[in-house]
Amino acid sequence: MENKFNMKNLILVAVAALIGFVCFNAGRSMAGDEALKQQEKLQALNRESLELLNVTEGKTIYVIGHRSPDSDTVCSAIVFARFLNQLGYPAEPRITMPVNNETAYILEQAGAETPEILLDASGEDIFLVDHSEYAQAAEGMIDAHIVGVIDHHGIGSVNVGNQVAYEARPIGSTATLIWLMYQNCGLPIDQQTAYILLGAVLSDTYNLTITSTTEVDRQAIPALAELAGVSDTEALYKTLHEKSISYDGMTPQEILFSDYKEYESGGTKYAIGIVNALDDENAKKMAEIMKEALPAGFETKDADLMYADIMIRENGQKIDYIVPANQISADTLIAAFPDYDEFDGTSYIYRKGLGRKSVFVPGMTEYLNTHPHE
Repeated sequence: MENKFNMKNLILVAVAALIGFVCFNAGRSMAGDEALKQQEKLQALNRESLELLNVTEGKTIYVIGHRSPDSDTVCSAIVFARFLNQLGYPAEPRITMPVNNETAYILEQAGAETPEILLDASGEDIFLVDHSEYAQAAEGMIDAHIVGVIDHHGIGSVNVGNQVAYEARPIGSTATLIWLMYQNCGLPIDQQTAYILLGAVLSDTYNLTITSTTEVDRQAIPALAELAGVSDTEALYKTLHEKSISYDGMTPQEILFSDYKEYESGGTKYAIGIVNALDDENAKKMAEIMKEALPAGFETKDADLMYADIMIRENGQKIDYIVPANQISADTLIAAFPDYDEFDGTSYIYRKGLGRKSVFVPGMTEYLNTHPHE
């Protein structure tokens, strides 16, 4: 009798456990379904907010980055134009001038075409990527109809009266931000697009070693690598780095302006060109070349101060050789950044780094705003 009672209890416990398991999984499934519905609802809202751009009917939106285009600005223009196409907008990427060797390699490996050069933005519908400075923009941008900005730098001089889509975050690259927008809107990324984004993120974060690198950048690289079919991102970055320090066939002026940006603070216009170098020996040689190129380059630009930054980045260490165009440029540099390690007669050497985006521009802006041009 006792055995029958125990058996009956065991059966009841087993049935209760089975019911509990089924109910738990049903609840978990319902919770998962609800979370999925909420996610899809948010994605739809994000898409809807971008489907209200202040565009001119019948016109193509030109998506374009800054002058002296690097890989992040070119690749971001290409991919964001595709993003807008998926939202139903007629959009095309454009560039301000020919691409560098690194960018050309990314596009060649991806099987993508290099965008056309936009000579004059006047009267065009424009979506800016990777900058918001008129000084860095294509010719005629002040007379363009700007419908949006996507950037990861500071707020620039671009000022418009109409409503714009504005997305900016302090992360490692604009390409990462665009990847995030794809996720937020639930849009698919094909293999070619993923490769283009991957190359841009690796390039602009120097393989996740710059100080502005974030967890979002770290998540973007493996996710994009899987979509792009790239199994070894370290090898890809090594190749990109080799391309970035190759200036074969370029004149000193072309090298100086290959990654060049202009800014204005406190009534002073200043400019800096980035030149990549492999090591100290190579940096010193390139600094001498830039010292010869700067005076003539300075004459061609509307700038009060100008610099060449010969940059070494290896194993996470960054060293900057800053070459001023003239004495006033040198004096301002020393005043704004007095803690240089050495002056070798050509370059002011900062062995702890003087990154353009993270250190040089914020520091120069602060100094010039407190010492305005008279």
